Amino acid sequence: MKIAVDAMGGDFGPRVVVEGAISAAREMDVEVLLVGNKD
Repeated sequence: MKIAVDAMGGDFGPRVVVEGAISAAREMDVEVLLVGNKD
């Protein structure tokens, strides 16, 4: 399964969202696509 995640939409900044997405990808065997601004 593929999941798209808005990496810029979290209340605590993108770092927390990215770390959570990485954990989910590892634990749930899913493909995660992070979307948002490069800056």
